[in-house]
Amino acid sequence: MLTSRKSFFGATQTIGTNMTTWPARPQRARARTRPRRRSLGDGGCSFAIDPDVCAAHTPALWRPDLSPGTVALQSAPAGFSPSAPVDPASLGPVLADRTDKRGRHLVLADPGGRLRLWLPDPAARGSLAILLAPDQDYPLRRAAADRIVRRLHGTSAGALPSAFRPSDFQRGRLALLLRLLDLLASGHSTRALSEAAIYPGLGLHGANWRGANERRQVQRLRDEALHLATAGYLDLLRGR
Repeated sequence: MLTSRKSFFGATQTIGTNMTTWPARPQRARARTRPRRRSLGDGGCSFAIDPDVCAAHTPALWRPDLSPGTVALQSAPAGFSPSAPVDPASLGPVLADRTDKRGRHLVLADPGGRLRLWLPDPAARGSLAILLAPDQDYPLRRAAADRIVRRLHGTSAGALPSAFRPSDFQRGRLALLLRLLDLLASGHSTRALSEAAIYPGLGLHGANWRGANERRQVQRLRDEALHLATAGYLDLLRGR
């Protein structure tokens, strides 16, 4: 997905040439303090998708090179048989349609699972060609392209590839990890995470909690949630 980095602001100090200077005072030794624990919500952020909007109604748009489920459509090279103009948006109900400097991005509803399209040339019509990169995600790109071809031919797209259909267990685990990220953003400690989302009513404190297997399990889930937020979601796009 196209996102922007956090913004950082620096300040510069200007010293005038006509200022009277005084001998510097000796600096006092600073008391050692524990490093401040950084909140996940620190810093200025901007979102390509409003995080408060339901993803079912406003789906995220992913970069095609990172999302093998997104099919690239472009005008066919010269010499291919001409065909009637086709508007890709006519292939199904439009859930998202956005154009930026990279092209046109479309998400269409389909009974078998959403269709995702990218047109480098937003004005492309008529004879269309599908661009498939022969990378390590080629099998998934090919399966996604086959669904688009079936819709172009007027038949059912069929179901999403199984790699894009998480099991009930996987859905439950992902929901738990997202819950942990929300709690971490609110400043919850490891033990608070346990009480709120993983082991409610466990009631361990002090040395009993520090030596408990449950504490180590909570730490593993916390680390997994943090990895999901920073880079792990890219594996989900690739069905891994």
